[in-house]
Amino acid sequence: MRHINKMNKINIYIIMMLLYSVSFSFLKAECDICEFSIEEIFFNESIVGYYMAGFDLSTGDSNVLLFEYLIDGPSSCYYSSSGSEKLNLDFSIDIFSPELGFDTPEPFVSGSLTLSNFTGPVRLKNTDINFSTTTVDGADMEVSDISASISDNQLDAMAGYITSTGKIPNGTYVFSFTLESGTDVSCGGAISSFTRDVEIYEPTFLDLQSPGYKNYSEATESPELSTYPNFIWSTDLCSACNYGIRVCEYNPSIHDSPSSALNDISNLPADQSLDFFPIPTGQTVFSYPPVGAIDLEQEKYYVWQIKRDYTTTVGTKEDYSDIYIFKVSSNQNMSSMELDFLKELIGEEVYNQYFGPGGSLEGYSISQILLNGDQSSQEELQGIINQVEQGNLDVEDVVVE
Repeated sequence: MRHINKMNKINIYIIMMLLYSVSFSFLKAECDICEFSIEEIFFNESIVGYYMAGFDLSTGDSNVLLFEYLIDGPSSCYYSSSGSEKLNLDFSIDIFSPELGFDTPEPFVSGSLTLSNFTGPVRLKNTDINFSTTTVDGADMEVSDISASISDNQLDAMAGYITSTGKIPNGTYVFSFTLESGTDVSCGGAISSFTRDVEIYEPTFLDLQSPGYKNYSEATESPELSTYPNFIWSTDLCSACNYGIRVCEYNPSIHDSPSSALNDISNLPADQSLDFFPIPTGQTVFSYPPVGAIDLEQEKYYVWQIKRDYTTTVGTKEDYSDIYIFKVSSNQNMSSMELDFLKELIGEEVYNQYFGPGGSLEGYSISQILLNGDQSSQEELQGIINQVEQGNLDVEDVVVE
């Protein structure tokens, strides 16, 4: 009798569990495909150069993480009993690249991915996608269509550029993503969308301006006024680039070239474990620092160079400027140096009117130069010269009292 009661209890439990599961299936909400959305989780803004060697063109594989997007929807759509819910992710790329003749943004390529059998939020990364991909994190995926939107001539021009340079041309690329229902359910248009503008501009030049020259003789003829000079160079704008400077003594009796001097002990950085002294990004004028460097000495020659590095799809790329030589002047030459400063400031023609032969100030020398009533330093004079040479300062009038 007890055995029968025990069996009856087990049967009741089983029936109750079955009823619970049936009632749960009735209570579970149906999947609303129209409630899905897409958002950007990550985009690799540190990459400056996009080289095709970072991608396997035969498979579409890449080990460089460029982006990650999250496609999320109602929990009722995950592990759905019907399994019929689908989403279409349409994407397109517009390109603006005067380098290739795209003077206005034009459609470049478009395509569509179909997502189904959702098991959770879909995380879509470029490293997970290739031509044979069938699943991603959270869903099954099928590449429905990818096609070029530009003319054959434009496509040939781009292919030729990529073949010759190995990289994607500089320009602005607009990536657009649109999420739509992939079933018969109408959501009244796009469910969700996202657009990202990507500036691809790899720098092309890095030129030194002052102080110094490429050869020893010119450096001898035009010595530097200060032991704390301003270093000036020009370069492309690159917010994701890193810059550094190296300054070393150059002794022609020891060093057979400026390059060998640059590879010797450095004055800047003073820390010999560093190759280059870091410079803030976006800066093209750098004053020799009073700390972190070995002082420059008068009547000695020095060489300097700027290094630039940035991230590409094939690793870090490093660019180096030419090497410039400069000589630091002695105090005995400062009087003539200051006259040279005045000549550069007001122009040789006006200078000769006053200090040249027959001029009202012929034979005079400068005892001091005041800036806003205060005695000027060598660094300030050199800074003014540099700004005049760059066109950032103009002399409006000269008055002799």
